[in-house]
Order: sequence, then C-alpha cells, then structure tokens
Amino acid sequence: MILSRASTQVERQSQPQAPGSDVGGKLLAAAIIVLGKLPLWLLGTIGDFLGRLAWYAAPGARKVTLVNLEMCFPDKSPQERLALAKQSIRETTRTALEIAATWSQPADKLLPLITHAENEKILDDALASHKGIVFIVPHFGNWELSNFYMARKCDLLAMYKAVESPALDQLIYRARSQNTEMVTADKRGVVALFKALPKGKATGVLPDQEPTLKSGVWVPFFGVTALTPRLVSKLTNDTGSVAMGFGCQRNPDGKTFHVFYEPVDADFYSDDIEVSAAAMNRCVERIILRDPKQYQWEYKRFKRRPDNQPRPYK
Repeated sequence: MILSRASTQVERQSQPQAPGSDVGGKLLAAAIIVLGKLPLWLLGTIGDFLGRLAWYAAPGARKVTLVNLEMCFPDKSPQERLALAKQSIRETTRTALEIAATWSQPADKLLPLITHAENEKILDDALASHKGIVFIVPHFGNWELSNFYMARKCDLLAMYKAVESPALDQLIYRARSQNTEMVTADKRGVVALFKALPKGKATGVLPDQEPTLKSGVWVPFFGVTALTPRLVSKLTNDTGSVAMGFGCQRNPDGKTFHVFYEPVDADFYSDDIEVSAAAMNRCVERIILRDPKQYQWEYKRFKRRPDNQPRPYK
C-alpha cells in the first residue's frame, strides 16, 4: 500500500524518545537551519574553501577519491587525476553546504536558481505515454535540488529512510516531502513503487550505491566490474515504465544550475538483468562525463570485489 504523507509521518513520530535525548541532533538541525538561510552561492563559496582544507584534513576521503579515479580513468596521467581529485573534494563539500539551504528553504525560493533544462523532450515524451517514469539519479551535482524540479514536473513518489536523530529526521523529511509523496525505504516501500508506477507515478532511484550481494549484479562501470543494483532495471521493466538519467548540474558561474535528461540505451529494457544493469551504468557514465569533478568520487564504489579479488581501499 502506498503510504500517504500523513500516515508515514505518524508512523515516524510514534517511536518513543527518552526525555532529554537527541540534544546533539537538535543542535545540528538548528545549525543547519541557520546556515541554510544564507544565499546558496555564499554556501557554495564557503564549501569550496572548506573543500580546499579537506584535501589536507581528510586523508581518508582523499585516498578513496584517488583510488576511484585511478580505476575509472586509467588513461589519465597521475597529475590529471590528482587535479581532478582536488576539484572533486571541493565540489563535494560545496554540495554539502548547499544542501543546508535545500533542507531549510522552500522549494519556490530555490527553483529559480535552475536556469534551463536540457533534453526535456525525453521527459515530455514519457509523460505523454502515460507510463511510469524511473529517474536514474547518480550523486552528481546538486541532487537534492533536482528533487524539487522533478516534483514540479511529475507525480512523484520517493522512498525515504529515516535518520537516527528525530530532530534531524524531521528537518530532512519536511524538505524532501515538498510536493512529493514519501514511502519508507524498505520492502514495503519497494512494493508501493511497483504498484504506483503502472498508474503513471514517477520515482527517482540512486543507481551508484553498492547493494547487497543478493540485490546486485556484477557488471562494468567505467570498465571496472562493479556490484550494481538490480532495483532500477526491475522497477522499470517489470512495470512497463520508462527510464531516463536525470541530474542537476552546476553552471560555470558557480551560482546557478541547470537540469538535464539522459536517454538510456535500448539494452536497458532487456530481460537479461546483466545487460540491463550494464546499460544503466553506461547512462551513469555519460552523466558523470558531463563534468567529472561534479561527481561524488569519495564513495567506496568498488568496496566488494568479485572472485575474492583484493579490495582496493586499504
């Protein structure tokens, strides 16, 4: 059953909390709200500065980024990968600061920062077909801002996983549920999506997080065998829906954004899950290659390896 906003909210608030608990979460939520009132361009500038510091202060993130870039771009020189890694960490911290605004300010205030849309005919054709729509949304650019745009264009249903802090959870949930129906990020939520998509609903799915072995399949990602989610392919093909890549990319001015749509290969609609998942990864690759520094390379994408191969993050 698809959960309404009201029923989901009641379920989330029904969990008892010990008196005086969540002090840290309340302070963090308050800090995010205060910080989030700043203009997005200023938050981005602060994030860029902090990213320069993070290159030296966060050796773990630096190492993961360099390993990922070496695996995905072996043809680049070490100097090119080093420069890209520095840019990536700056972009990631910039996005992190910008997210404070997307969690604190209404969508109507932030949407004007999106200057234009590229390839939107892909979405228009999908809407005209009255089929469900599955957006493939990797961690590229400002993915939180992209949610606001999607919700204005489609009848959007999204999965949400509550965070541990009730105060922080309330802040994030309130932001993400603007014009969007939310369901729990569990088996019940997945069932809700399978029921909703044939009725013309749309949803966005992160395709670039490593799944469990049971829910994943080994296919290439930038030429590297990677454990890849089955869910995007199953959601789309089992419901007769239409899939497309989607993202919100920062413009060269550093203050505004544009959204874009990326078509999937015909292979994505294959009954062979490996063929379909590989096509999805190629879509993600094309999105990343729009501006590689705007992708979150700090995530351990290749943590699990096939055939007992050594893990790259030591």
